[in-house]
Amino acid sequence: MLNKSPGGGQFRTRAVFCQSSTDPGVVEEIQRFRKSKFVDTLGWPLNADDFGEYDEFDRPDTIHFGLYEGDRVVGCFRAIRTDQPYLARTKFPALASEIPYPSGPVSWEISRLGVMSGGPSFGRSMSCYAAMFHFALGVNAVSLVAFCDVGHERLLRRIGIKTRRFGEPELIDHDNAGRPIHAVAGEIVMAQQDPKRLRLLIAPTKNMEIEDGAALFGRPRLSA
Repeated sequence: MLNKSPGGGQFRTRAVFCQSSTDPGVVEEIQRFRKSKFVDTLGWPLNADDFGEYDEFDRPDTIHFGLYEGDRVVGCFRAIRTDQPYLARTKFPALASEIPYPSGPVSWEISRLGVMSGGPSFGRSMSCYAAMFHFALGVNAVSLVAFCDVGHERLLRRIGIKTRRFGEPELIDHDNAGRPIHAVAGEIVMAQQDPKRLRLLIAPTKNMEIEDGAALFGRPRLSA
């Protein structure tokens, strides 16, 4: 996928999947982007320093994703299998007040999903979603678990993704300006998605340069 650079030239969009155990430099770039996005821009009270934003869930087995335009990270997320300790279940157990959090090798938590603000931010978001579903199909995930604000939940539904809540939204914290942060936990069950809609959402990956540094998958599969 070729996009316009600020100088008017073209650069290729890259989707990079990696781990700190094999690509520490790439993970550091992604963590610096996370600090810029979540701490500096959104004001989330997260652990960060001059080297980036990170926590105890950035382990050697964690899968990191970076969306690159040329050499610049413009989007990211991370994925953790739910048979390992993961953010939502560990830090926010109260968000699963009606349905318990999954715990198994076929469900993955997606966290720290965000894109650079301004410019083609919606297109970048759709590229991140495309990569997220490419990942889910490639590792044969049964579901993707996450917690997010209700605005993000509405966006997923607006683009045709069916979600299931684990409980009602709750206040989980305040940002650095004192504004409340409300979140809801839930999952995307892959078998409940419309296959045609998934194909449309994943289509942008056909024009991306995909780098599988974590050796996760071959060709994604999608049943009819």
